Amino acid sequence: MLKTLAVYYKSDYCFHKLTFSCCFIFILKTNNIWASGEPFPIGAKSWGIGNATTALADRNSIFSNPAGLGFVQENFVSTSYHARYNISGLQTLALSGNYLTKFANLGFGIERFGDKLYNEQKVGLVMGKSMNRVALGVKISYFQAAIENFAAKNTLLTEFGIMTKLSSKVQLGFHAYNLTGAKLFTSQRIPTVLRLGLSFAPSKQILMITEAEKDLDFPMLIKAGIEYQIVKNFYLRTGINSKINQFHFGFGLQAKQFIFDYAISSHEALGFSNHLSISYQMSKFIPVKSNN
Repeated sequence: MLKTLAVYYKSDYCFHKLTFSCCFIFILKTNNIWASGEPFPIGAKSWGIGNATTALADRNSIFSNPAGLGFVQENFVSTSYHARYNISGLQTLALSGNYLTKFANLGFGIERFGDKLYNEQKVGLVMGKSMNRVALGVKISYFQAAIENFAAKNTLLTEFGIMTKLSSKVQLGFHAYNLTGAKLFTSQRIPTVLRLGLSFAPSKQILMITEAEKDLDFPMLIKAGIEYQIVKNFYLRTGINSKINQFHFGFGLQAKQFIFDYAISSHEALGFSNHLSISYQMSKFIPVKSNN
């Protein structure tokens, strides 16, 4: 009986493997469609506010806008887990960290999507530098997509960002993803995405954000979110976007040096996705003053 079950399992596995490979080959022939939804937003905080993060400078700037890292004043190590639609093989794991220096703020980001049948991996280095009210940032990533026993392709991706503090309450941010038009396959170009965002903090308890996103091959997407601090170190978040009937809810909690973020997003056809991030905040960066 065990032998029969083993044969059944092997044949069933091969069937699903073949089906997946055929579907993916078909996907590769369609421009700008990626299994992960590349570029995929990282961080539960980002998902809680509808992924409108281009004008925010925080621990997620490594993934959302490298310029924001120039305004960050703490060192962080963060990890994120994204489980989409309760479908096996659609999970994304991420790890990031940053180190602040007197010259510029440096960071790294690692992402992995998928399972052994199909997976995407990305490793990126980030540099952000602030000059009074303006910050600039760049990110260079090694990106690889692989199908088990079929193909593995890789390329380099570049990102550029700029962020400015219009006032003590308003920030403007711009982010360009894959400006060089990098490709993995001859007929499969990785999306080039431009984002322009605005954040407004009317008080210490409220943050409102909006963002326009333009994939060069798709219509413009408008996103908006709000974060409200109910009590000290506890935040509620929600967000929406204009592309589909998708809603976002989440919360954040800071306990001493640990920060916990959770979000849930809904898709009208595919259901719910869960997002969890845990961050550790290290010492605050204090620049050394010159004697001149």
